[in-house]
Amino acid sequence: MTDPTTDPALARHHVANLLHGYTEVADRKDVAAGVELLGATTVRFPDAGFDDPAGAVAFLERLWGSDVPHRHDVSNLVVEAAGPGRWRARAHYTRWVLDPDPVLTTLGEYAVVVAERDRRWSFVSLTVTRTWSR
Repeated sequence: MTDPTTDPALARHHVANLLHGYTEVADRKDVAAGVELLGATTVRFPDAGFDDPAGAVAFLERLWGSDVPHRHDVSNLVVEAAGPGRWRARAHYTRWVLDPDPVLTTLGEYAVVVAERDRRWSFVSLTVTRTWSR
């Protein structure tokens, strides 16, 4: 069996799953699932962020408070080793608002650090940048 702490292909798979899991939660605007996924993570957006579950609840409620649906797409994922059991990654994202037709509203980038501990992969940090916003 391949060691998940040293195999780049396996790490890329797990990092992709985490990022796609995050965008799925964001698109559902599911605050409880967002806190479960990111509550212990250092999260930074251009205008705010959080470092603990209490901060995650307040931040995600504000971020996902609108009733207007949206969808994120992730592309151009690059994953690099960042030390034993840690991986650094970056990916592009687009955000579409569906009101009622899809309108591209944001182009940006995710920068993450992910760790594998006891066969569990999780975010250590997530930084969201916005290259362009409508």
